[in-house]
Amino acid sequence: MNFLISTLSFIVLLAILVGFHEYGHLLIARSNGVFCEAFSLGMGKVLWEKSDKYGTKWRISLLPIGGYVKMFGDADATSVKECIPEGYTEEDMQKMSAFRKAPWQRLLIALGGPLANFVLAIVVFFGINAIKGVPEPDTVISVVSQESVAYRSGLRDGDKIVSINNNKINNFIELSNQIKENVGKDISIEVSRNNTTEQFNAKLYKEENGEKKAIQQLGITTTSFKYNKTGILNAFTNACKLTYNIGAQNIKAIFKVFTSGKKELGNVGGIISMFKAASTSAERGIVDFLSMLAMLSVVLGAINLLPIPVLDGGTVLISAIEWIIGKRLSEKVIEVIFTIGLVIVVGLMVIGLWNDIAHTGLFAKIASLFK
Repeated sequence: MNFLISTLSFIVLLAILVGFHEYGHLLIARSNGVFCEAFSLGMGKVLWEKSDKYGTKWRISLLPIGGYVKMFGDADATSVKECIPEGYTEEDMQKMSAFRKAPWQRLLIALGGPLANFVLAIVVFFGINAIKGVPEPDTVISVVSQESVAYRSGLRDGDKIVSINNNKINNFIELSNQIKENVGKDISIEVSRNNTTEQFNAKLYKEENGEKKAIQQLGITTTSFKYNKTGILNAFTNACKLTYNIGAQNIKAIFKVFTSGKKELGNVGGIISMFKAASTSAERGIVDFLSMLAMLSVVLGAINLLPIPVLDGGTVLISAIEWIIGKRLSEKVIEVIFTIGLVIVVGLMVIGLWNDIAHTGLFAKIASLFK
């Protein structure tokens, strides 16, 4: 039963995130005169379909792993020869083709998805702030990164950090401050686990060639919150600030993966981490689930803004270049760029999945069979 609830919460979370993202693309595309052939929640075989007054086919598809907006002529100049909807001429469709639009219009269409995710996050955060209060991250650990200080010290998912060096910890901000004060030092961490208190020792440094190299973080994340009552104006400004901070932090973390090499790859999460976050937040109630929805919406929007081909940010970059130079890039150049982007994105997905599986301990169990 728990697995069923976890699965349903994950599907609902994914549907909302992807649905808003793709709807953002659709709205901007339509406002720029592009004909949208189809909007689908899910991929693969179409289970349900209904056309609206604009001729767009709204679909629910079999595999709940994403979604899409199919825009007329979004592939290339020849794609306007596709099936022309009833009531339209080929000349009409030439004008309504995504490919025929100016670079600045294609740039705006690409931005529509991430912007929709940011708007969703702000609305959800504002609603939570106004009704229940401003969320403050708690100290219950949701995920311990592999090869992190926390993991090596014995901390695990579900632990609640009570104190560091006998200094009581009430929230995640106090926890972060304690870590900053003790970078490069040995620390004592007291946690609550299964209604018992346990003590762990951690080193916020690593020794290489006889030298200490400081480590800046424990390597944990939390999905648990406390709430502080506030006014409407503060509720809105806090929602905007929180959305910005989460987005900025995630973009910095992703760039760190590319610039810091192997040591940061262990922090990349995948679909299993997302499933776990959705199920854990759903178990804690609707407010925690909505908070997680808003955070993941920001993450999805931020990631899609990265200037990597295949992602929306890549389309923004290419459209901006074409806008500046006043002509289209050649098909060969586009093909090479998108191939590189696809390799990067698929590579990160594989690394994320590998880390998720490693986090379950499966690889360690398999290795133990051969010892």
